[in-house]
Amino acid sequence: MAAENDVDVIVQDAFFPTAQRGVLVEVGAARPDYLSISQRFRMAGWKVIAIEPNPEFCAMHRAAGHEVLEYACSDHDADNVPFYVVESQAADYLGEKVSFESFSSLGIKDEFAQLQKTVPTNTTEINVQVRTLNTILATHSPEIERIDILAVDVEAWELPVMRGLDFSKYRPRVTGFALQ
Repeated sequence: MAAENDVDVIVQDAFFPTAQRGVLVEVGAARPDYLSISQRFRMAGWKVIAIEPNPEFCAMHRAAGHEVLEYACSDHDADNVPFYVVESQAADYLGEKVSFESFSSLGIKDEFAQLQKTVPTNTTEINVQVRTLNTILATHSPEIERIDILAVDVEAWELPVMRGLDFSKYRPRVTGFALQ
């Protein structure tokens, strides 16, 4: 399934209409096959750096043969940080059951707390490693000099993620994030 509102198609058509390959960094990669902006680019041969703290989603990526980096992103590095995995199997969205995509994050912010009250959920706290994008890229992809697409969807934690990236070094061509 394409990304939400076909944003993957729109971005490809507007910025990368030829068959070129590039680098896509997806923070909050979620499932590899549902509402995924990276799926289209991965199939086109792009290097995809998928970053996801939810161990279930990471297992899905690995089962599909994809590399995934199991971290939460922010503007600092820390270990054993609480992360809230929020399960909501009751909600349908674009023809599928939403599992952990809607609310899981480093903390449930006010706007999401209000929305969460509208659907049945189950919240589990796990500990995760938090890293800046600078740290992740330097550690796992030191050869990367430029990001073509930076996609960030982390349930209202987008700004701390963005503060953890040196924009002058990586110069993303297209940046998209879901500010709630």
